[in-house]
Amino acid sequence: MGRLAIEDMLNHADIESALDWHLRGNHFPPIHSDFFPAAKLAIEHCNDRRGQTPIELPNGLTRTAWQIVEGLHLESFLALDHDDEGWY
Repeated sequence: MGRLAIEDMLNHADIESALDWHLRGNHFPPIHSDFFPAAKLAIEHCNDRRGQTPIELPNGLTRTAWQIVEGLHLESFLALDHDDEGWY
């Protein structure tokens, strides 16, 4: 399961359902639901070209939006073209 499965899920479900599925079903061990808001916020920041915005995670750590997107493999959730300079 990977990028193609995420893209297929995004074509058939809303982003919240697809993100929930990805975090819980596409990772081992599953990502706890407490991380869902931070993941969604990271996607929003990267889509707004604010990937360097710090986000506090539920475990007390702080990471940039881009670090969260990269760490949780959320690139397929981004609306921007990855070849577009400065998208993160």
